Amino acid sequence: MPASSSDLLSLGEAAALLGVHPATLRRWSDQGDVLVMVTPGGHRRFPRTEVERLRGVDAAQDEGALAGLLVDRALARTRAHLPEQASAVWMAGFDEEERREKRASGRRLMELLRLALAADDGEPTAIFEEVRQIGQAYADDARAHDLALTDVLRAVTFFRDQTTEGVLAAEAVAADPEAGRRALRRVNGFFSALLLAAAAAYD
Repeated sequence: MPASSSDLLSLGEAAALLGVHPATLRRWSDQGDVLVMVTPGGHRRFPRTEVERLRGVDAAQDEGALAGLLVDRALARTRAHLPEQASAVWMAGFDEEERREKRASGRRLMELLRLALAADDGEPTAIFEEVRQIGQAYADDARAHDLALTDVLRAVTFFRDQTTEGVLAAEAVAADPEAGRRALRRVNGFFSALLLAAAAAYD
């Protein structure tokens, strides 16, 4: 029996329920990670049962799915709040080419965070080592631009705070508090490694 229209959600409706950007949900569907239907007019429709599955405990128990969801939530929050930081010294001190390089580095950090969130218990040593290297590179670059350590720390704490808020707001975390606590511990360890490496580079 075909699904009724009330059982199908638009891209915007499904993304809002999942707490992710519509572009993220579009990418998931293109990758085959999410069940989607396409109308004769070319519009995506998501079965309500599929969205509920992604929001529920089953998704939270899948560490890889949860990690991806949390990182996408953090990226959405960061993009939304980044314009507020346009006048901050740690943003204003770089030209457009340098900002592009920082965005590429930021994407790598988010990929490392996804891997860290999905990793087994205990510090994911190889992942955190690369995080420390990025922290040191950030600090070295900032020093070359005569930025103070406090400017670097403000930048890192901005991204840490957006990530933490994204984790706290995720529906999947609300469905599984233990998964939420584990994710927050890992986020804290991840950004602590980044902060300490940046600080050490200034010593």
